[in-house]
Amino acid sequence: MKFINHNKDKLFIDEVSIPNPSDHQLQIKVFSSGINRADILQKKGHYPAPKGESEIIGLECSGIVEKIGHSVQNFQIGDRVCAILGGGGYAELVNVDERQVMPVPSNIDLLHAGALPETILTVYENIFNISQFKENESVLIHGGSSGIGTTAISILKNFTKKIYVTAGTDEKCQKCIDLGATDAINYKTSDFEKYFEDKKIKLDIILDMIGGSYLKKNLKILNFKGRLTYIAALESIKSEINLLYVMTKQLKISGSTLRSRTPEEKGKIVKQVLKNIWPLIEGGKYKPTIYQTFKMEDVNLAHSLLESSNHIGKIILDIKGEQSWTYMNTKLKLC
Repeated sequence: MKFINHNKDKLFIDEVSIPNPSDHQLQIKVFSSGINRADILQKKGHYPAPKGESEIIGLECSGIVEKIGHSVQNFQIGDRVCAILGGGGYAELVNVDERQVMPVPSNIDLLHAGALPETILTVYENIFNISQFKENESVLIHGGSSGIGTTAISILKNFTKKIYVTAGTDEKCQKCIDLGATDAINYKTSDFEKYFEDKKIKLDIILDMIGGSYLKKNLKILNFKGRLTYIAALESIKSEINLLYVMTKQLKISGSTLRSRTPEEKGKIVKQVLKNIWPLIEGGKYKPTIYQTFKMEDVNLAHSLLESSNHIGKIILDIKGEQSWTYMNTKLKLC
């Protein structure tokens, strides 16, 4: 099979064989794979695959079930699926534990379905599980125009009208508002701490992927018993903390990653998402924000775009290629 290999920060198409899936695995013929910040880190040698996972880059995919292991119960060959992966998404085929696999919603095509797993599971785990979001609470999302940010807005607008974001341009801020954010702060021209202090808004939850200097400001604008959750630290992993805010306001600070979790742990989140978020998709109340798709041979351009931060929403790697994808999708509709 073809896959995308990497060497000295460059990506190139290579070939390798793939084993048959184990008893509890599916083998997916990949149609598309979402591109994530973790892919950039892995390419640069800073985020290796967990033990036992494929060393091929790619944390999510969509496609068609090609083969099934003997113990697989919930899927059949030919099913349209998407999956959260420990690795292997940048390839024509990938093996994955069935607990990490989800049926593609009927109103989402296979190309766009590659953008669903990583961001939706990350948002659900960190906002609904870890931060214990309650309906109508106020939420601030740093990096509101990112894949995670646009996903969080599009999900949360079904549960609250108090969604705030930070983003780096006026265009990005407006797009976030168009998606459903209550307001958006351009962090390059405004101080988000001052914004919330001036408006006397206290936040129940903050989802932060910036870290560094944002920590001190986050603690000041959180509400009593507010929750601050980290999913990345793009500015810095180090910061000073004022423990007085934490103690007097009874704040909770937490963080998480998905990649290193076991299939059982990922499977629990998958079940929650299928129960609580998939109906929103099927009902037309959520759809992924896709900025641009790239063919497999243009993966370096896709990574350059992600690193530039000039995008809004998700960037997709079209593994099958546009002509092949169109043919297969038409074929599926006729079946």
